[in-house]
Order: sequence, then C-alpha cells, then structure tokens
Amino acid sequence: MLVAPVFVLADEVIDGRALQLRQEFKLKQQAIQQEAKQNREVLMQEFKAKRETFKTDAQKRVDALKKKVGEERAKRIEQFFNQMVRKFENAIDRLNNLADRIESRLTKTEAAGNDVSKQRDLLKVARDKITAVETALGDAKTQFGATALSENPRTAFQKVKELVKGVAQKAKDAHRALVDVMNSIKGLRLGDKGTTTPSR
Repeated sequence: MLVAPVFVLADEVIDGRALQLRQEFKLKQQAIQQEAKQNREVLMQEFKAKRETFKTDAQKRVDALKKKVGEERAKRIEQFFNQMVRKFENAIDRLNNLADRIESRLTKTEAAGNDVSKQRDLLKVARDKITAVETALGDAKTQFGATALSENPRTAFQKVKELVKGVAQKAKDAHRALVDVMNSIKGLRLGDKGTTTPSR
C-alpha cells in the first residue's frame, strides 16, 4: 500500500505542474497576443499617418502640376496671340501696300483723262477699313494684356480667340473693300496706247 500513495502523490504533483505550466503558457500566449495587438495598432497608426501624408503630398503634386499646366497653357495662349498679331500686322502692311498701288493706278488713270472720283471714294472707304483693322489690333493687344493676367486660362483663351476673330473679320472687310476698288478700276483705260510689261 505504500506504493499507491506515492503514485497518487506523483499524479497530483504532475497535474499541479501541468496546470501551472498551462497557466504560464496561457499567460505568455496572452502577453504575446497583447504585444502583437499593440504592434499592429502602432503599425496601423503609422500606416494611417503615411496615407494622410501621401494624400496631402499628392494634393500638393496635383496643385503644382495644375500650376505648371496653367503656366504652359498661358505660354501657348501668348504664343498663339503673338503669332496672330504678326500675321495681322503683315496683312495690314499688305493691305496698305495694295491701297498705295491702287492709288498710284488711279492717279495715272486720272492723268489719262478719266473720272476716278467714284474709285477714290471707294479707296477712302477701304483705307478707313484698314485703319479700323489697325485700331482693332491695338485694342486686342491692350485687352490681351488684361486677359493674360486671368486666373482661368480656358476663359482667357476664349477671350483671345474672340479678339482674334474680330480683328480677322475687319481685315477681311478691308480686303473686300480693296477688291471692290480694283473691280471698279477694270473698266477704265489709261489712255489710247496699251502698256507693255517687259519680260524678264
């Protein structure tokens, strides 16, 4: 009988030790889980902070890109307008040269004894229209200076296009008036003898 209590005592010691080990293991496991949970929370907070930083940086990048695109658009608008101004100035020069040549022709025709008062009136109307083109171009340059400072490049470009269309229409009207003068001259003769142009 002595043997039986020793086994019972050993079983109780083993059960007590196993229970203690189980409890220690459970505590360690809970501590590890708690630490892992805290680490996850810290990582989540860092991740959220990085995400917010990225969002604000992305917004800054978008704003910078919009500004850069806006500046590029402004440059393109200015290039477009300057190119159109050069074209209109060249057209005005050509119209003035054509008007001078027509006036010279009228002077020669008048010297030949023809009445050119109607053609001179038409030429005066054409010169007035050329002056209107020059004035419109000057106004467009002034208005472009104010439009270029606009915050919205899209509306600025629309205004520039409208200015250019207005000047273009006046240039077409001036050209049409010069064509009318030239058509009215066609029936007039310089004199009895024809003129010849030497060939080159």
